[in-house]
Amino acid sequence: MQAAERFRELVAGRPWRRRRRAFIAGVAVTVLVLAAACVTAIFLPALQVQQVAVEGTGYVEPEDVREAAAAHATGSVLLLSTGDVAADVSEVPGIESVEVERAWPDGVQITVTETDPIAQLTRTDGTVAVIGADGQELPAAAGEGAALVPLAVEGGSGDPEGAAAVMTDVLAGMPEPLRGAVQEVTASSSSDVTLVLALEDGGTKEVVWGDARDAALKAEVTQALLGQPGTIIDVSSPVAPVTR
Repeated sequence: MQAAERFRELVAGRPWRRRRRAFIAGVAVTVLVLAAACVTAIFLPALQVQQVAVEGTGYVEPEDVREAAAAHATGSVLLLSTGDVAADVSEVPGIESVEVERAWPDGVQITVTETDPIAQLTRTDGTVAVIGADGQELPAAAGEGAALVPLAVEGGSGDPEGAAAVMTDVLAGMPEPLRGAVQEVTASSSSDVTLVLALEDGGTKEVVWGDARDAALKAEVTQALLGQPGTIIDVSSPVAPVTR
């Protein structure tokens, strides 16, 4: 009798096993349905990128932003890689930061923050470039209506590119309010930057800055010595500054 009952159990199966098989089958069907729905949605014409909106531009051309984004701002909005789009747009000269969002159902919203222009560099060949707060050259339109510090590579420079680069680095790395007092910057090499600062009493002082090293210390020493007698402050060696 016991053997007969055991046989019936083996043939009929246990209820929990039947329920498990039914559950697994149900999950598999659900996964397949969802996968099919996702694939269908990806190829829906209504979800294909059709519009790229750009906000936040002033001197940067919106079309330049769209062209930079074009490689990845395409296909289905569902598959849009906002990180890749932002990385591409950040390479546009003048772009400081980028935010990219999906604009349902068929758009991309790109919001940019432009780099502030701070200087105008005049090279020995007479060409002029607008320099941003990040030290990089900006589109010419960035300088329109902006108060820019003139940077000039001195005539006869043996290293005009080095002089231009160091002036840019020095000004870009200078803390406020010291940078706001700079009237002009000159250099003939990468180690002889000179600044002219405007004083509160209407006068000026010349600052022999030297190279781009120890910028924070040089700025601190310069500010400490502005009230001292003399018209020149030499901080090219900031641990042994000189006023005269």
